[in-house]
Amino acid sequence: MDELQCIVDDMLPLIEAKVNAAPSTFKLWFGDFLLISLDEERAVFSTPTDLRKRILTNKYYDLITEALADVIGFSVEVVIKSVDELTEREPEETINLTLTQEEEKENKDREMKIKTILDDSSGETNPEKKNILDEYTFDSFIEGASNKFAKAACLAVANSPASDFNPLFIYGNSGLGKTHLLCAVINHIKVRYPKMKIVYKKCEDFMNELIAAISMSTTQEFKEKYRKADVLLIDDIQFIAGKVSTQEEFFHTFSYLYESNKQIILTSDRPPHEIKPLEDRLRSRFEGGLLADIQPPSAELRSAIIKKKSAAIGLSIPNDLVEYIAGRLHENIRQIEGVIKKLSVMNAMMGKEINKESIDEVISIIDPGNIPVDILIDKIIFTVAKYYGVTVEEIKSKKKTDAVANARHIAIYIIRKLTDKSFKEIGSIFSRDHSTIIASCDRVSTNIKTMIKTDSDIKKILKEIKGGS
Repeated sequence: MDELQCIVDDMLPLIEAKVNAAPSTFKLWFGDFLLISLDEERAVFSTPTDLRKRILTNKYYDLITEALADVIGFSVEVVIKSVDELTEREPEETINLTLTQEEEKENKDREMKIKTILDDSSGETNPEKKNILDEYTFDSFIEGASNKFAKAACLAVANSPASDFNPLFIYGNSGLGKTHLLCAVINHIKVRYPKMKIVYKKCEDFMNELIAAISMSTTQEFKEKYRKADVLLIDDIQFIAGKVSTQEEFFHTFSYLYESNKQIILTSDRPPHEIKPLEDRLRSRFEGGLLADIQPPSAELRSAIIKKKSAAIGLSIPNDLVEYIAGRLHENIRQIEGVIKKLSVMNAMMGKEINKESIDEVISIIDPGNIPVDILIDKIIFTVAKYYGVTVEEIKSKKKTDAVANARHIAIYIIRKLTDKSFKEIGSIFSRDHSTIIASCDRVSTNIKTMIKTDSDIKKILKEIKGGS
């Protein structure tokens, strides 16, 4: 059931993003929506009541079918049944259509666990926290050089809120584990300081609540909700940029909590000085605590993540294929998790062997712009050559005219940026030693900061590389 539930967990956000309904309404129809069986032709879902079955079939069937195809990578017939129907005898070829007593108990235990962790001090479940599950702990966070400092900072804050690092500002690209760390902090504090009131919000939800409070003249209640927090966690604070009213209210909330010695933790996809436009008084407060960045995982860390995530769902991947996946996926951990889940489904449900071909197939679904590194390098050099009006042969040659040399520097810089190739390995591509490659990368890095055209050129070339065929 774990593989099937992973599919539903991936489907629901896709459906919710396309449904114009309040979270409570969405939960009403999609609560306890389970995938019972799946093969190459048919997927059977269950829902608790006949009414829900009718609503899901009549109103949401196409969205469910599309979301399932997006997650598993191919289209199948979708069948939705109520629990009562599942108790009736099914055809011989349909398997796993009823939950065993043990599986029912696991579902109930899981629901209770989620409720225990996510309920706030008022005893009401906060729907914004529905994904903060107890598996997102410090122990389950896979540590490497790229995230070690951020994890240590979060653990220190969780052990002793508002003592040393306040505010704590964690930044890094999407999918690197920032939200996992927020969840780990929440779970840790729930155990260590059970009486503390924790408020977790995504920045967009915070803004929407403020807008609603203003329109309904309930701003006082809004302020009290946030200013009663012992620990305030705001995810993706970069969305506050340019929102004047939100920045004003958040500044006062921030100041009140800080002066009351309450812990504040913020995450962002960029450091404070790159969040624009942002009021100086907010920027100075964000920078007044501890800044901790998370970098993309190294090849070693990616391999460790692949091994741990696959072992957790009972999927065996040979070491050479672990390294192959790690070499294909550079940007974030979320992509790795998605690939592992889909490989598991293909292997368990369709009997597909895990090899380079099936891995390439899954990666093309998760990240359509992702191609094998050797092909990517050829594409980089070709795209740079075309952009600057020179040839691939000239870029790889010893020719040193300004136009060719500049194109060569750019190509070297982008290869270093988009791949795990070492300076020595890149040097072999251009028949140059590693010191020359280092010098090229340093030169382009400096030009990006000082020359608007270089920065603009590289952004256009990267867009072409990632978006082109």
